[in-house]
Amino acid sequence: MTLTKYLLFIAGQIGMMSLNRFLLQWIIQYSDTEDATGNVLFVAAAVGGTVFGFRIFDGITDPIAGTVSDRWVRMGRRRQTLLLYAFAVPSLGLILTFLPNHEMAAGLRWTLLCSGLFIFFVGYTFYAIPYWSLVDDYSHGDEKRRRTLSNLLGAGIILATAVGFGLSPLLVSKLGFSTSAVIFAAVGLTLMPLPFFAAPSDSPQRETAPGDESHRSLWEGMKIALRHRRFIGLIALFAGSQMSFTVMTAAASFIAVDLLGGSLKDVPFILGPLFAFALPSFFGVPAVSRRIGWEKGMMLGSLGLGVIYCISGCLGMTIIHSPIVTAAILFSLGGPMVALLFGLEGEGVVACARERGGEDTVSIYWGVFNFIVKSLNGIALFITGWLTTLSREHGVIAIRSMSFVAGGCLLLGVVVYFLIKRGATPPPPPPAEPHQD
Repeated sequence: MTLTKYLLFIAGQIGMMSLNRFLLQWIIQYSDTEDATGNVLFVAAAVGGTVFGFRIFDGITDPIAGTVSDRWVRMGRRRQTLLLYAFAVPSLGLILTFLPNHEMAAGLRWTLLCSGLFIFFVGYTFYAIPYWSLVDDYSHGDEKRRRTLSNLLGAGIILATAVGFGLSPLLVSKLGFSTSAVIFAAVGLTLMPLPFFAAPSDSPQRETAPGDESHRSLWEGMKIALRHRRFIGLIALFAGSQMSFTVMTAAASFIAVDLLGGSLKDVPFILGPLFAFALPSFFGVPAVSRRIGWEKGMMLGSLGLGVIYCISGCLGMTIIHSPIVTAAILFSLGGPMVALLFGLEGEGVVACARERGGEDTVSIYWGVFNFIVKSLNGIALFITGWLTTLSREHGVIAIRSMSFVAGGCLLLGVVVYFLIKRGATPPPPPPAEPHQD
């Protein structure tokens, strides 16, 4: 694959995650906005519960999307063509979600919000599962290329989140939530079709063999994945990292305002250093994977970032220059850990799928992975919404609890991983790495 093709590939992750991070970053803050009379647009806890419900629905559709994607490949079609059917749907959902305002009747507000969330998560699922599965399709068994593509998925998340934290607070402060959502939707529409054009020149066309009995039902594919102990251990690690990131994404604006005494414009100065240190760290992730493996790399990243997030619950004091500078330095220490967590995710899922059937199961593995992780992410966002509501009565104690919840998710993920690993059979040795392209 050429550099241009790698850039086309990562563009899809940046576009998709820009939409996703905007939604998760602002949905609670948006719902808690007040009009001139002090009435809130939505009750934050109720919106958190609604998003939790849609995350459960979103997770349920992931294995379905995985089955459709794998069946599409078994029929001799290229998986990347599925992207062209779904790339525009999440942008429409994001626009509808942030369309309600205080002048609308409560029923209309909820109708638009729920319709937008439904459209967003359906489009997100049927785009993401085939897209992430391209890590295996585009690598063609080349371990080095697979690590690179997996690392690009992680880097794409951080780039999208960095842009979101750096740009979206300025847009929201100046233009409001609805107009900002339209701008991010336009970015998604531009970037998300591009991975279709990233297919390497050596991509084979798989033909359907006569009498091919490789068809698996949804339930058969799910059972294969759920009985794979190494895969369940992977989910424990990744669920902890994803839940923590969801909590901290939503909590960042509250930390800036309530703990550090700043404003929404100060949000980039809190987590911005984390992203600034994470991005160059992605260059070292493939080397870590080759040296100690993706499982140990994930474990180390989870432990380190979990401790940093827990310490962030004590922010508000001046240790170096000012409270905001103190926070920036603390979060910058988590950059390398974030790179490990997100850079190894795709490699881990594909490695587990390869142990149980390769390209015929890679999308169903992604589907089961997302079913569980998104459900737990919904719980994380619900807890954040609940703590936001509690903060009106209990103040900064509830805001500090968001950091402790985020750190606790990471540390708990490591504990569960060890419990599962104790009963798992050792994985087979990896195949010899082929020569470079």
